Amino acid sequence: MDEHRIGDKAVDLANNLKSTIATAADTISDVAGRAQTAAIEAGNTVHGAAVEAGKQAGAAASEVYRQGVRATEVMSRNTAEQPLLALLIAGAVGYGIAYMIHHR
Repeated sequence: MDEHRIGDKAVDLANNLKSTIATAADTISDVAGRAQTAAIEAGNTVHGAAVEAGKQAGAAASEVYRQGVRATEVMSRNTAEQPLLALLIAGAVGYGIAYMIHHR
């Protein structure tokens, strides 16, 4: 009878072990599925942010270009209206740069 009890306990232990392994496999599969879903969502979020940043950078570059064009127009008009003042300013800037380069 002892052998019969030992055999029954071994069968019960094997069944419990089989059930535990099946539960662990289901849990691992569920966690892996959630991790995959989270990774896909994160990738989509990063992609969306990159697209939006690209749009904003393009708009900012366009605005900077327009401001540069306007500044150039203003400087050209002022130089044409007051050429002597423009020469004096250019000379002062040139002298200042030369002074900084050669003064040690």
